[in-house]
Amino acid sequence: MKIKVLDEILIRHNEIDKNKQSIWCIHAFADSGLAYKEIFSSNLASNFNIYVADLPGFGVSPLNSSYLSIKEHSNFLSKIILKENKKQKKVNIVAHSLGGLIGTWVCQQLKDQINYYFNIEGNLTEADSYFSSKPLRYGTAEEFAKMFEEEIFEKAKKKEAYRRYYSSLRFAEPDGMRNWGFSSQEHIKNDKCGFEFKKLTCKKVYIWGNIDTPKETQEFIKEHNLTNRFYKEVGHWHMIENPETLYNDMNEILKTV
Repeated sequence: MKIKVLDEILIRHNEIDKNKQSIWCIHAFADSGLAYKEIFSSNLASNFNIYVADLPGFGVSPLNSSYLSIKEHSNFLSKIILKENKKQKKVNIVAHSLGGLIGTWVCQQLKDQINYYFNIEGNLTEADSYFSSKPLRYGTAEEFAKMFEEEIFEKAKKKEAYRRYYSSLRFAEPDGMRNWGFSSQEHIKNDKCGFEFKKLTCKKVYIWGNIDTPKETQEFIKEHNLTNRFYKEVGHWHMIENPETLYNDMNEILKTV
């Protein structure tokens, strides 16, 4: 893994061969590229150029006043991907949780350049917005950040995935979290994000586990016959809780498309 800064955001990467396809990983609400640490030691790292960005206001990337809303972040990331994908090779997208909205929009924007989209526990229904809707309950970004850090700290005492998440949360800008929280609501209402994912024409799969996926989302997957991959006894952070199996399965899927 190496790092570079492009358009004022940190990108973890392993550029093995520009003639090969790339994989771009998108983090969740209040998270960072640390969530995908294990991908760089997986089989994928031998076969693909991998890029993991800290989006503006998250991880060590500063806020960018030109890109504040979550939809604007998708536009920003699409431009970054096009800059790096100069040889017009196919691009694979991996997105997690609320980052799934960004993943879906990037797939819409890049269209024929998308080879495959892996949506890991991404928002499909209103029920999935259990973290990202919390800023709406507080008067200021700082007030929310303080209370959210305390909540996650307690969870981190018992679970490794939350310890990793807490590490990223401590670097997230309060205004960045608030912007994502508020600006995502119009796209989550009435399960709009789920229908947008369903309508994507690229090859895609929804990845979920039975520990944290809300019943409403499980029903949405079944009702709309979404291509999906289920992992028993895995929680929200498959990349941390089940990395070896997850990334091996992704590698096998990409061999066939």
